[in-house]
Amino acid sequence: MGSGDQKHTIYLVTGAIQGGKTSFLSELVGLLKKHELKFGGFLAPGSFDSGERSGFTLKNIENGMELPLVADREIGGWFRFRRFWFNPAAFKQGREWIHQCLEQETDVVVIDEVGPMELEGSGWSDILDLLKIESVPVQLWSVRESQLGEVMKRWGIPAGQVIHIDKMHVEQAAVLMKDMVNKFRELKQH
Repeated sequence: MGSGDQKHTIYLVTGAIQGGKTSFLSELVGLLKKHELKFGGFLAPGSFDSGERSGFTLKNIENGMELPLVADREIGGWFRFRRFWFNPAAFKQGREWIHQCLEQETDVVVIDEVGPMELEGSGWSDILDLLKIESVPVQLWSVRESQLGEVMKRWGIPAGQVIHIDKMHVEQAAVLMKDMVNKFRELKQH
């Protein structure tokens, strides 16, 4: 690809808090894996205790490895951000997974999720800045609807690259992603 060609397309997958973004991404990944695409990144499925959000797990999309990411109570060695405690080892591991994706020329990278921490310059913000300049054909970043505008502005994502999970069916998104990867593969061959 020439230096003026686009190196990737970042899609923001959005919906309400606890609206099903992670489930949508998980189903989308399952559909796309049938098309022999190379995946990387992570999901952050949530857990509940007595109907309240109690934490999140960081789950590698490629191999299923999991480790605790967020808890609603203090855990030694973890850091606090707003009402939750975060596992620094999970952030370190997540960064390693993304660097592995970049080395393996992955077709699709998933980051679940981009939120207040990233907008304040921590969390996954360094990884998002790196992905913004890397040649990963399709990137899927989950974002709460309430923070969509800020994320679009911060990373320069156009409105046409937003997938509202309430407005686009997962099968439609799968076709779009598969077509986008194929388009990038064709461009790379020329």
